[in-house]
Amino acid sequence: MESNKTQKQIEKKEKELKELKEQLKKESDKEESKKSEWLYIPELKIEIQTKIHHKGKIYAECEKDLSKGESIPTYEQIQWLRNSKYRDQLNLLNTWEFVQNPDNISKENGYVAGFYADSGYANLDCGRDSSDADSDLGVRFAKKFLGNQNERKNKVS
Repeated sequence: MESNKTQKQIEKKEKELKELKEQLKKESDKEESKKSEWLYIPELKIEIQTKIHHKGKIYAECEKDLSKGESIPTYEQIQWLRNSKYRDQLNLLNTWEFVQNPDNISKENGYVAGFYADSGYANLDCGRDSSDADSDLGVRFAKKFLGNQNERKNKVS
């Protein structure tokens, strides 16, 4: 009887520990996204994070951590950046990241979009299940640049 009680206490503590670890991971992801540097892209009038974060998370978790004014980049933005002078600063020759789904039909069916690129090719996948997560798949955030263009000369912040 006593060992049964002890076993239940152990299971309860293990569950509490698991919940605390999950909470810590969520807070770490939020902090990681806040620490990511922003690069001003005058041609697109946006700022974009230079590093991918939220790896191993599903799209909805990434969306939930957006701050006011931030968004997940569009495929068009990422593809343009891949073919621009900013490609290397953003590591767009080796990336796997969520982008906004440009396909309304797949979006309405609950699918999310991922962009994969390496040195040889790029691929847009609009048929990713919304519950898909992978330790290599992450996201970067973007935001419209609302300031005076002269006050920002392609500085990383």
